[in-house]
Amino acid sequence: MDQNTGLHDFDFFHGSWTTQNKRRTNALYHNQEGVWQEFTSTVTCTPYLDGRANIDDFEGTLPDGEVRKGLGLRSFDEATQLWSILWLDNRNPPDLSAVVGKFTDGIGLFYQEMETFDGVPIRVRFMWDNITENTARWQQAFSFDGGTTWDTNWIAEHTRKA
Repeated sequence: MDQNTGLHDFDFFHGSWTTQNKRRTNALYHNQEGVWQEFTSTVTCTPYLDGRANIDDFEGTLPDGEVRKGLGLRSFDEATQLWSILWLDNRNPPDLSAVVGKFTDGIGLFYQEMETFDGVPIRVRFMWDNITENTARWQQAFSFDGGTTWDTNWIAEHTRKA
């Protein structure tokens, strides 16, 4: 039996994608609806270290013309069978704390405990689902009540480039 049953969980994402993004502008402020923005981006995901890591390169232009660039770094821990995901971008200060989790029955759930910029405790969830050979969906949600309720604030619908 393969000891690294989760090692290939992100193989579906290797390659180049066009992404339709929908994100809420003030997601870190609890009980404020915010404005939803939609924009297109490109993502290219490359595997490293025999599949134990991958990096995706993100670039998109927000509706106000701001260019957003980012890197997603995923690494697989063979001992725990969990993936850690870090996100770095050209807008926010580096946050080297990871969301951590795994795929179960085709759905990837990854969590992180942190605080908002003004010190409010928050739980972060990344979810990967609707995965096919040519499509995948990623969603980000925040919980301000320890995970009892979730507020989705970013949805990315990926379509593989031909």
